[in-house]
Amino acid sequence: MSNNEEFPLQNKQVSITINETHTTILLTGFADKIFVVITQYGKIGSMIQTTFDISPHLAMDPSSVPTTSQFLMGESTGEQSELYILYSTSILQAIGAMNPHEKRPFLLGIALKPLQDMSARKQVFHQIIDQVMANRVW
Repeated sequence: MSNNEEFPLQNKQVSITINETHTTILLTGFADKIFVVITQYGKIGSMIQTTFDISPHLAMDPSSVPTTSQFLMGESTGEQSELYILYSTSILQAIGAMNPHEKRPFLLGIALKPLQDMSARKQVFHQIIDQVMANRVW
């Protein structure tokens, strides 16, 4: 590939500090999948695939289309895994609301530091979701 050819995938990367913790978000739009990595460790701890149960454009409310999530690797039980499912489902539903004709499965690689304080969890969640939505690749 010559240097003047564009890379065929749409990629975005953002690094932010949330609650004094460095957080990196990588987004890639493949032809057949949307892949997002959210990490506070510099690596992936769990990988989740989430898909729409029906196409968003067929739903009465594209922002709340039913989804199915499956852990492909990593911790799949416990409080942190439930939070990871919430991230994956929320991001895919937001994608469906933005683009009701989106059909691609969503892959999420995620590794976040556990937080006991619910207020801090909500703050982290909203800041991460805002960054993902601001740097979309779909």
